[in-house]
Amino acid sequence: MAPLLNEPGDDHSAETHRVFLQEMLRMDYGKDIGMSAFIVGDNCSVNKRLAGLLHIPLVGCASHRLNLAMEELLEKSSQDLGSVQALMIKLRSLN
Repeated sequence: MAPLLNEPGDDHSAETHRVFLQEMLRMDYGKDIGMSAFIVGDNCSVNKRLAGLLHIPLVGCASHRLNLAMEELLEKSSQDLGSVQALMIKLRSLN
């Protein structure tokens, strides 16, 4: 979830995310940001810094890790996969 950029000085820094989360949790859920136990996200620098600002752990997103692993695995077979895809396109047009 990213903060809305409404003002000219707004940015996507960790501090802007912290302020956004603090206000959103208070207004929408009646919760204090200090009640947060952890953050789930990828390992981008903003998420790492945000976790540091809040003094809570950053838990890596499992689906993001799986996607990165699959990309690495499939890259080894990318030429074969491309050939199979081209063949499937040709076979679809036979009907």
